Amino acid sequence: MIFYAGDMVLEPVRDVFNGPKNSVLICRDLRSPVGAHYTLLAVRDRILAKRLISIFENSERVLPEGASPYVACFTQNELLCYLFEYREERKIGLFAPGQINSAKAWESVCVNLVLECLSSSIPFPLLALSLEPDNVHLEKDGAIFFTHYYDLTRLSEEADESVCARRCVELMLSLLETRGRLKSAELMRKKLAKNAFRSLPELYRDIKVTELPEKKKLTAHVKGMWRRNRDRLFTALLVACVIVAIFAVIVLLSQLIFGNIPILRIFERCFDVIGLRSLR
Repeated sequence: MIFYAGDMVLEPVRDVFNGPKNSVLICRDLRSPVGAHYTLLAVRDRILAKRLISIFENSERVLPEGASPYVACFTQNELLCYLFEYREERKIGLFAPGQINSAKAWESVCVNLVLECLSSSIPFPLLALSLEPDNVHLEKDGAIFFTHYYDLTRLSEEADESVCARRCVELMLSLLETRGRLKSAELMRKKLAKNAFRSLPELYRDIKVTELPEKKKLTAHVKGMWRRNRDRLFTALLVACVIVAIFAVIVLLSQLIFGNIPILRIFERCFDVIGLRSLR
């Protein structure tokens, strides 16, 4: 089935999910010169379609003017379709064991996960679905991104920011394999047990306050010392060069005027003969 969204002609190239109420497809834009790909969320259930429209229209997320959480929204036949950007998957469950090899790396990924949630324009009920492990992906540099492979039978309009914060914590703790006690992880466990998370900024502050201090590498330390002291070192080197130049001029003038260099006599053996006695 070919989908038409504005100037785009979308050809499905992969079925990601096919459920009783919605499907998720990866589509290629046949009119794109670079073969752009998109994620297509197709809703066939009318009641669910109305709920989804309401969720997007009544979203609590504050968006910049002209911004939208999706690329396009359109209907085709009896389907309500939402089009999202597509990115090649790197599921966090598959790549985290190889990339998260220290407590500091784990905390860094946790921070990136919360930041991605804060910057996302997706309404909280859908963000809660995005925080399922199969929809969370880990870049090589530790950055996080979400995919929109939703089973909308699990959609809850009651899922708010606190639900998203809890799902963040649950995902973070499931990735923690390092031994020893981490203050950030301990705080997460305690607050999760008390259901105390209320917002994503609160979770971000908890991680940043308790995270391990970053160890500076030797090269970075040396570079820092150079940047801080380079003016002083340059001044000291300039003074040393001036002193050497003055000494050289004095030696040259002594050689020209006296035929020798008096200052060098201090290095000669001047006390070999004293009066009538010789020390040899």
